[in-house]
Amino acid sequence: MGLAAPTLQYVEHRASQVTAAPGLSHLDYVYPPLPVLLALLLPGGPFGLAIVACLFSGMMLAYLVRRIGFSRDLLVLLPMVAVPAMWYTASNLLPAVVALTFLAVALQGFIRFATEGETYGGFIAGLALAVSYSADPSALVYAGVMCAAVPLIGAARYHGDPQAPIGVCAVLVFPCVAAAACWSFLLWKFSGNWPGSLAYSLNADVLGFPDGILGGIGHAVTATLTDLTRSELYVVAVVLVGVRRRAPAFSAALVLPVVALALALWLGFDYSSVTAYFLFTLLAVTVITQFSLMEDRVAWWILVAAVVAQVIIAIAWAPTSPGFSVWSHHLFG
Repeated sequence: MGLAAPTLQYVEHRASQVTAAPGLSHLDYVYPPLPVLLALLLPGGPFGLAIVACLFSGMMLAYLVRRIGFSRDLLVLLPMVAVPAMWYTASNLLPAVVALTFLAVALQGFIRFATEGETYGGFIAGLALAVSYSADPSALVYAGVMCAAVPLIGAARYHGDPQAPIGVCAVLVFPCVAAAACWSFLLWKFSGNWPGSLAYSLNADVLGFPDGILGGIGHAVTATLTDLTRSELYVVAVVLVGVRRRAPAFSAALVLPVVALALALWLGFDYSSVTAYFLFTLLAVTVITQFSLMEDRVAWWILVAAVVAQVIIAIAWAPTSPGFSVWSHHLFG
């Protein structure tokens, strides 16, 4: 098992800590709950978790293909399937894959709910965010971002009603906040240790601020902008929504995920370059399908050029994460 990713080994380590004490006294180590629970239930150690990560990745890809349809528009998925860093992510970064799989579902539901008033989409978005939180606590940040985006993308539908955005936000955030509150109560009740171990992954240092508060802001902004330079498809999609679809408010709302990533990095949540690449690409595909940007001939060629550029840049200047260089060396020599 020399190729076992550090992330999967860390999840296995936390699972072993849970069983090292009687009862639920080490419940604070069961975080993120979903990956650690899978490590407790499934045989095979890190290899078994890698298989589960592949299954979740396949589920996400199938969901996106279903949204796009079997056509030439599937080219927009090339940044996810033709980049070696994504191959590593799909099989070795279980918490991130689970969180982003359900974030993809939440995004689709959120857009339908906020812009079209589809109640079913709102419930789906709220529940998907709660499941995403069970794999990665930074889902709380993205729940907040969705709430901040509601007045921008749904302004035309609410006709100035100040209560409507509050209701939308309540539907979106309640499941995620309820999951966090329930988990906090369980930690306090059974382990007496709240908020528990905030080192939920190898690179997480929540509220640690090792570079200081101001220094951490500079580092987070620099890292976010660096990650954005590998995400040409996202940048182009944001511009096309504003220009070709005449939806400047929605384009403004799409700047908020960039702010959210910087905020998550500043607060100490675990976000590597490869996770950020995955996130921005996922957002780009969601926006492209929601606004049917590929149906515009000019926009289609612009998006294809962005796809090609992103794939070339991502291969030549690969986004990294813990264990990727070792994995790449064993795979490609």
